[in-house]
Amino acid sequence: MKTSISTKEIIQQYYNAINNKGDWQSLISDDIEFTGPGQITHSKEEYVKATERFLQVVKSLKINEFIVEDNKACITVEYNLQSASGKTTTCEVAEVLMVKDDKINSSCIFFDTAAFRSFIAQG
Repeated sequence: MKTSISTKEIIQQYYNAINNKGDWQSLISDDIEFTGPGQITHSKEEYVKATERFLQVVKSLKINEFIVEDNKACITVEYNLQSASGKTTTCEVAEVLMVKDDKINSSCIFFDTAAFRSFIAQG
């Protein structure tokens, strides 16, 4: 019999794997729905591709708030970013995640897109 792990444990594993440059992709459902600024995806492949672009500039992260109810969680995460030229900044992200069958199957993120784009444009 398969033992289910909690929503909080799955999401903690996800962020720990991202922070440690580990296998976060294995915690993503094949049919994940992702909603972000200017982008909506409906598959693991699309989500991984979009997330990997963002993670190229992520040096580390810190979870600030973590609220869980049943299979849903709302998290605020402070990402430390570093551009290719070495410039650094922080980016505060709020994310609402849902878990189904021990995988993250929904993600919706909110952050200051203008500040992020300005940082990326500076190289």
